[in-house]
Amino acid sequence: MIETNLLPWASLLLILPALACAGANASPTPPPTATAAINQLAFEIQTATPTFTPVLAFVDVPTYTPDPNATPTPVVTPTLVITATTTAESAQTPIPAEEAAAAAPPATPSPLPTVPLAEPLQGGAWDFEDGFETWRNPHGDTCPAGNLAKGWTAFTTRDRYGSACLNQTNWQANVYSGHNAQEITFAYVGIEAGIFKTAATIPGHRYTIEAYMRREFSPAKVAMSLGVDLSGGGDWQATSVQWFPWNEDVDDAWGKTSVTIKANGDKMTIFLKGSHPYPEPGGTLRLDAISIVDLGPEAQ
Repeated sequence: MIETNLLPWASLLLILPALACAGANASPTPPPTATAAINQLAFEIQTATPTFTPVLAFVDVPTYTPDPNATPTPVVTPTLVITATTTAESAQTPIPAEEAAAAAPPATPSPLPTVPLAEPLQGGAWDFEDGFETWRNPHGDTCPAGNLAKGWTAFTTRDRYGSACLNQTNWQANVYSGHNAQEITFAYVGIEAGIFKTAATIPGHRYTIEAYMRREFSPAKVAMSLGVDLSGGGDWQATSVQWFPWNEDVDDAWGKTSVTIKANGDKMTIFLKGSHPYPEPGGTLRLDAISIVDLGPEAQ
């Protein structure tokens, strides 16, 4: 809104009485004409500078009072989600074979097929508990009460003094287990003699063979050994027989030997042999408690 300044009008109202007083005291001058006064007033009004005074309107703003029955408006908080974008170029970049192999998880080895193990061969004929049969010396030498355990085969060489004799012994001091042991004599002869037996095997399986011997002292010690023929042959002098020295080489006590082999056929032959280098007294052997345990195929 624009207001006209009334100050000139107020001034005029103040001036007019003063002029009247001054006119009374001063020398008489001719009074101005009405026309001149009106013109002067019009001039002052036209030349007056208009003044703009802003008017502020003060409005009473009501105080906000929340409505207890109003349903609250949920506040939505914006969440920035960053999505990784794979470009076609990076997706087509080949990974070197070395890096791919290193990053790949290690392959789990396939378990070996379960193969049933054969029942251990022990006791019975392997422990000389299946009885004995009459044994005849192959060289015609006289052997009183010659006996060989059932299921076994015997062999002996001969020197000019004679050959070995085989007998059954059941004297408990000469028996390791059970009631019987196989006896082989070497007194006063320089020979080799022993026994052997064939057993069924599974190709590729490993077997542990154990045996016990008790040897009498002799000035010419009887050397004991265990032989294995993986072809299942019956010739103790064949080149296919592998010989292993006795582990516990003792006199007048029970000594054990053990060897582990891998079968390559469906049978193998076990040999137990004593060698008396020259004729001397003593040297009699007692053999007992032979066993064969299937260990299964060799771990890969």
